[in-house]
Amino acid sequence: MAEVDRISFLPEDIKISILSRLQVKDAFRTSALARSWRHVYTLLPSLRLGRFLDRLGDTSEDFYSRPISPSWIRRVRHVVSCLQGPFLIFRLTLELDIVPSNLLQTLLDLLFQKGGVQKLHLWFYYSFHPHKKVIFRLPPFHSLMELRLNGCQLVLPHEFRGFHCLTTLSISDVIISNHHLQLLLDTSKNLTTFLYYAQDLHLAPDLALNISLPLLTYVQFAINEMFDKICLVSTPRLEQADIFVTNYSVSEKLARVTLGLLTGASMVSSLYLDSKVLEAWSLLTLPFSFSFPQLKCLKLFLNLDTMDKRTCDVFHWLLKSMPFLEELNIKLFSSFEQTKDVASLMGKLFVKPNGVPCLDQTLKSVTVGTYFLLNVMTGITVVKFFLLNAKVLKLMKILYQDDELSIIEELQKAEVASSDAKVVVFNINTKVTVNVK
Repeated sequence: MAEVDRISFLPEDIKISILSRLQVKDAFRTSALARSWRHVYTLLPSLRLGRFLDRLGDTSEDFYSRPISPSWIRRVRHVVSCLQGPFLIFRLTLELDIVPSNLLQTLLDLLFQKGGVQKLHLWFYYSFHPHKKVIFRLPPFHSLMELRLNGCQLVLPHEFRGFHCLTTLSISDVIISNHHLQLLLDTSKNLTTFLYYAQDLHLAPDLALNISLPLLTYVQFAINEMFDKICLVSTPRLEQADIFVTNYSVSEKLARVTLGLLTGASMVSSLYLDSKVLEAWSLLTLPFSFSFPQLKCLKLFLNLDTMDKRTCDVFHWLLKSMPFLEELNIKLFSSFEQTKDVASLMGKLFVKPNGVPCLDQTLKSVTVGTYFLLNVMTGITVVKFFLLNAKVLKLMKILYQDDELSIIEELQKAEVASSDAKVVVFNINTKVTVNVK
């Protein structure tokens, strides 16, 4: 009995789903299988091309390091020309040093002619010339919901009217004028997520943003000296803010910019700060004039190499400014082997505080990650601080890589303020937990 070709009789949407899981070049080859497959590939809803993605048959060993070739772009254009569109996702990821802007522009314009895209990801990584960015003008994609850009120079089209469906905007090391960035934000009123990461950019320090987004729920800023001001003017639904400083050294200017940003984010329920933010704030006079009355979860990345009395005062002020804090997650870092003197210094800095409502009434969960420390015993000083002062603590979790027995021995000698506290030591390598109490 002859075998029945059941796959060819599958519904078209299932065939498209199957092809979406193949490399693009393999999906195109299915047109030769049978008459019923001849045009299915033209309905592909997404394209993921470049580094770690589909290379469209380019098997060159130096694909990721050499300049992009016109022939490769022509293959991409041919693929896009064959598809009907519109596309749910178009993702182009390349690690290149020279990208011809005119070829990329032609490709984007072709995508626009096909009906646009819902999710557009363009990522360019430069190993030799980090300041040489590919320049393009973004077509007015009417259905664009998610835009993620990295390592490029962006220009908005003439008489730009906004992306009215846009909900997620991520900009990483993108050169864009202050006017165009402000215009992009002002015309994207449905934006719920905004991420701005500036590390390799070294522009004139004149970037100032006023953000008024009524539906914004999550914002992430990694900033450097290029910023003059960031103001969250009207973000009534903002729930989470993550703030980083990418400068190697901090300044009072960076302190004022981050403080100005957080003044507008004072009603968030979740907050992440890196150690550079605390270092910058230590240059200013405490206390600051705002608090976080609704904050439930605080995440901190602390560099023990830079902790001093002023930075620790900022840390204590943070705890005082969060009267209803319930969950605290701290990752500790150091770049050199700590000595007993360092551990002793940390013990003096983390002394018993006065007038910290969350320690007395609300803080129930503390997680301390010590796996970035060369000597985890210095991090135990921070653990002991919370064991001694958090009176309603339910769970203390310590994440580590080595020295399990030493940690347990130290914890067994620690004073604990909460009779309900459960201390768990968790090895991130072996996934073994040890119930200390």
